[in-house]
Amino acid sequence: MPSIHVPRPALVKSVLARRREAMAAVFLPGNLQDEATCSVCLEFFKDPVSIECGHNFCRACIIKSWKDLEMDFPCPQCREVFQQKSFRPNRQLANMSEIISQFTLRGAKGAEEEGLCTKHREALKLYCKDDRRTICVVCDRSREHRPHAVVPVDEASEEYKKTIENERQKLLLEFERLRQFLHDQEHILLGQLEKMEKNIAKRQNENITDLSKEITLLNKLITELEEKIQQPMLEFLKDVMNIISRSDDVKCQKPVPVCTDMKMHICNFSLKTVVLEKVLKKFRENLQDELGRGEKEDLTLDPDSANHLLILSADLKSVRMGCRKQELPDNPKRFDTNSRVLASTGFKSGRHYWEVEVGASDGWAFGVAKESVRRKGLTQFSPEEGIWAVQQNGGRYWAVTSPQRTPLCLSQKLSKVRVYLDYEGEEVSFYNADNMQHIFTFNVAFQEKVFPLFSVCSTVTYIKLCP
Repeated sequence: MPSIHVPRPALVKSVLARRREAMAAVFLPGNLQDEATCSVCLEFFKDPVSIECGHNFCRACIIKSWKDLEMDFPCPQCREVFQQKSFRPNRQLANMSEIISQFTLRGAKGAEEEGLCTKHREALKLYCKDDRRTICVVCDRSREHRPHAVVPVDEASEEYKKTIENERQKLLLEFERLRQFLHDQEHILLGQLEKMEKNIAKRQNENITDLSKEITLLNKLITELEEKIQQPMLEFLKDVMNIISRSDDVKCQKPVPVCTDMKMHICNFSLKTVVLEKVLKKFRENLQDELGRGEKEDLTLDPDSANHLLILSADLKSVRMGCRKQELPDNPKRFDTNSRVLASTGFKSGRHYWEVEVGASDGWAFGVAKESVRRKGLTQFSPEEGIWAVQQNGGRYWAVTSPQRTPLCLSQKLSKVRVYLDYEGEEVSFYNADNMQHIFTFNVAFQEKVFPLFSVCSTVTYIKLCP
């Protein structure tokens, strides 16, 4: 008979004890945490079902436990055996788990500051390479991280230090190669300029020499003619024709213009200069696009701003829409009508970017919003409302422009999007993070602090902030 997963009692007790401590911080009875936890995956129930003995499990967990069994289906918790696969949805437990998971959000930030896992209240001693975040020993044994590459945080730290140093050396080498290449090109172009200058100077000197010889000869003839005029008439006529003949023989050549044969060289060099300016400008722009777009922001969602219908994950990294309103305080920051939520971090200067994973189904939108965006009442997605965003709706992608939306023609379906904010550069841009294809750019003269904004208006989709 195939084996099924049975959680170790000691591990289960440790997890539940830690969770009771976390729940105590938000003033909930500790055993509520136990009731909301699946004993197979040790996580909050996801689509919980009840089996004949009364124990509850995630639907996926019990299906996986009984997957290879054809008869005698044991309960993973009490080991009672049943003749048939039989379970029914437990909607009340699903609602309770959802409510309790929301309460645990309040203690998440405090646990992070203490260096503890927000789920299990265990020390964050391990690092998951697949998810690129620290986890505890209980997380390591959970279904989520079981197939992942996990190492101690010290080992991960040393490994990444070496990686960073290697990248630093590669960066220095590439920039040194670039500097050497530019230096060589500078040397070539300056050499060409110097050669042209020497040729021009040579031509000038040749012209001056030729003109000086002609001037000297003409001065000599002028002197002879002046002296001849002073002679008596018979003496004057004696050899005047000889002097005139020599004067006629003097051919004053027109100086060769310096630029006659240099014009083409100078024009060619001028073209090189124009091309160089364009290439360097494009190079600077590309380099800034790829390297100068600020630091990647590790954002979290702000639960105080989330609409009552939105359900945030325990790590405040993802959001989806629930089926009913939650009982949440109606504070000034909360969107009371629109299904929106802001990030906890806003920006009023600099260049920043973050990446968003989006669900394949309709019903999501995200971008940035000014801090003073209206939170109460029904408001539209539009730049006039202080919102600059893209959305998926009606099976198509749109940029939320005014007076009407702009359809986006994309080569492939979006799964991950990069949002780039340049506050001083007055730009909000969206890119397909898988291939960096440009999606859309808003040009905005920001006047106040802006926050990343997210909206989910369908229960079949989600938005997730990427690490």
